[in-house]
Amino acid sequence: MSQKHRSFRTKLAMLSGLLALVLAGQPANTKPTAAAAVCEVTYTISNQWETGFNANVSVKNLGIGLNNWQLSWGFAGNQTITNLWNGTLNQTGPSVSVANPAWAASLPSNGTASFGFQASYSGTNALPTAFKLNGVNCGDDQPNPTTTSTLAPTTRPATSTPTTPPNTTIPTLTGTPKPTNTAIPTTLATATSTPRPTNTAIPTSIATATSTPIGNSNSDDWLHTNGNQIVDSAGRPVWLTGVNWFGFNATERVFHGLWSANLTTMLQSIAQRGLNIIRVPISTELILEWKAGIFKTPNVNTYANPELEGLTSLQIFDRFVLLSKQFGIKVMIDVHSAEADNAGHYAPLWYKGSITSEQFYQAWEWITDRYKNDDTVIAMDIKNEPHGTAHDNQSSGQFAKWDNSSDINNWKYVCETASKRILAINPNVLVLCEGNEVYPKAGANYNSNNKNDYYFTWWGGNLRGVRDYPVNLGANQDQLVYSPHDYGPLVFNQSWFYPGFSKETLYNDVWQPNWFFIHEENIAPLFIGEWGGFLDGGANEQWMKALRDLIKEHYLHHTFWVLNPNSGDTGGLLGYDWATWDEAKYALLKPVLWADRNGKFVSLDHQIPLGGAATGTTITTYYQQANPPPTNP
Repeated sequence: MSQKHRSFRTKLAMLSGLLALVLAGQPANTKPTAAAAVCEVTYTISNQWETGFNANVSVKNLGIGLNNWQLSWGFAGNQTITNLWNGTLNQTGPSVSVANPAWAASLPSNGTASFGFQASYSGTNALPTAFKLNGVNCGDDQPNPTTTSTLAPTTRPATSTPTTPPNTTIPTLTGTPKPTNTAIPTTLATATSTPRPTNTAIPTSIATATSTPIGNSNSDDWLHTNGNQIVDSAGRPVWLTGVNWFGFNATERVFHGLWSANLTTMLQSIAQRGLNIIRVPISTELILEWKAGIFKTPNVNTYANPELEGLTSLQIFDRFVLLSKQFGIKVMIDVHSAEADNAGHYAPLWYKGSITSEQFYQAWEWITDRYKNDDTVIAMDIKNEPHGTAHDNQSSGQFAKWDNSSDINNWKYVCETASKRILAINPNVLVLCEGNEVYPKAGANYNSNNKNDYYFTWWGGNLRGVRDYPVNLGANQDQLVYSPHDYGPLVFNQSWFYPGFSKETLYNDVWQPNWFFIHEENIAPLFIGEWGGFLDGGANEQWMKALRDLIKEHYLHHTFWVLNPNSGDTGGLLGYDWATWDEAKYALLKPVLWADRNGKFVSLDHQIPLGGAATGTTITTYYQQANPPPTNP
């Protein structure tokens, strides 16, 4: 996202088993380094198979506020945590402790912190029964602490919205947002058994993915640009209106949700809901693994996805591309982080650790070559949210700048270079250059240590440099799209969210000077790669409606953040069962999904209607029926 960031879009999976521990007590004394604490813990088994399971844990502080917190417990069986998010793990044998992440250290009185993990086990996956918060038993001074166990619903009500994270104001003028804790939903019901899915039949033209790329049977869907419009091969304007779906960028190395839901069913639902493109975050590390023939076991529930059993993450991605073609969906690949890490997007640059800029370029070349003959993959988002503040990172150089240099951290130069290397392989694919975080004011440059010399905005949202130093792709300039990201006050309460803010003030304060001028001056198309959030009935919802209306008025291209329900500071379009849609949030989004006069959603394909003829149509039919072009300069 931006100068905030999400707690990796907090991993909350479908609830299938719940141990609710309400253990309260007043400790007799306090360690000097740990405040006295009483707590309420909810430990949820969200998914389980023969040798492993996923769990979510929330702890509510019923005592005084804590500046730092640590939750500890002992496993009763042979469980080993292999991956944990939104906390710092320490496990020795059965003893486990999870400390707060650096960005969420405080736990106020009556506040809740949440984290999740994946673990292996053998024998019986026995539930833990005792927890400590900051070294104090949650059950101290309680003679008979009780443990209750209930089952959670297999579906969430369609209108249910996840609890919004608290809006935390951070006293800084640099605009660096911090993630906040997200509460686990507490509404419970009796679970019902779910039959094993049948192996979904796929047309013979969509074969099971192999280790080699499978080309398209036609090549009529490539897009290019004309001024501030994206157009098809006949020069007719199109409107890219889609959604993000993360997971391939994380340690799981596959879409999140495949631990619960069926891939084919999800894609069909996405298409029938009118989302004509999916932006897929991925890591450079994973692409390089694929290139080298290294395949780590993906986190897929083969009970829900029997057709994916035995497939590598690359084969699953191939299958996803092929199924997307079947449903009329297009695909955008987004290098979201250098490393395959649930928090990898926090790193400011495209290189990190052993991954160099050259390897970043090579990864792009490899994956471009793989899908160069398939116009299902129509766009490449070069790097998600380059960021970093120049005034306090001079010595390390850990900030993305935008100027006319060829410095290692010059994002404009890197996006230009990567795009040229991609277009040398496939000159038909769209390439997206996001913004960065800071840009020098007039008379200043990136050598300044004074924060007042810079304009700040969201990570990926600062495209002011385009006016002075536009990306130059030479003969392939008509494949370039600029892509800002924008978020609301529940992600971070930026200075422009003052009392009484409106669509007009947002336009003047943020959108126009940072990126909308690109559209107004007909420089290039805009694609808002990330926007979205909780429906709070207040400021966040007000911001979301304002941006939606700007998108609608000017037919700006966009992918909503996000499909996943496990996004901690925004929530998602899906419920925690990865099947039920949040109808209220979808209703807000629906007006900016491309549809014809009859309400049928328009595919970016010339032959395949989006989600089938009952719900969708094609570009060809759309224009044959004299629908208006989606343009409003």
